[in-house]
Amino acid sequence: MGQERVLDVIHHARNFYSQLSLYYAELGDVADRERVKIFLDYLSACEKRHEQALAEYEETAPRDVIDTWFKCGADKATEKTLEPKKLTADMDIDTVLREALRLDECLSELYQEVIDRAQTDRIKEVFTNLLEANKKEMRDLVRDSGHLRDW
Repeated sequence: MGQERVLDVIHHARNFYSQLSLYYAELGDVADRERVKIFLDYLSACEKRHEQALAEYEETAPRDVIDTWFKCGADKATEKTLEPKKLTADMDIDTVLREALRLDECLSELYQEVIDRAQTDRIKEVFTNLLEANKKEMRDLVRDSGHLRDW
C-alpha cells in the first residue's frame, strides 16, 4: 500500500465517476428497453455531476487538507472496481440497479478506508461527507428506479 495525498484520492474518485458516466452512456446507447435507457442516462448524468462537484472541491479546498499524505491504495481499489459486469442490450432496470449499487458500494468502501486511515479530523470530515453523499445517492437510486418501474 503506497502513500497518497488526499488530492490523489479525490483524483481517483473523479476518474471513477468519469468512467462510470461514460460506461452508463455507452450502455444507454445499446439498451433495448426505453425505461432502461432513461435510467442509464440518469445514472450517467449523476456520475458526471459527482465528478464536477469533486473538481469544484479541488479548486476550493484548503491546500493543507488536500496536500496531506497518508497510506492508501485508492488507485488499486478504483482500478479493480472498474471491471464492471457485462450488461447486455436486453438488461432490465433491476439488473442495472444492482450493478450501479455494487459500483457505488466499492466507492463507499474506498471512502471508509480513507476515513479509517486519516490522521486528522479535517480529512476524516471530508471523506465522511463524501461517504454520506454516496450513501444518499444509493438510496436515491433505489427510490428513483422504483419510479421508473411504476411508470
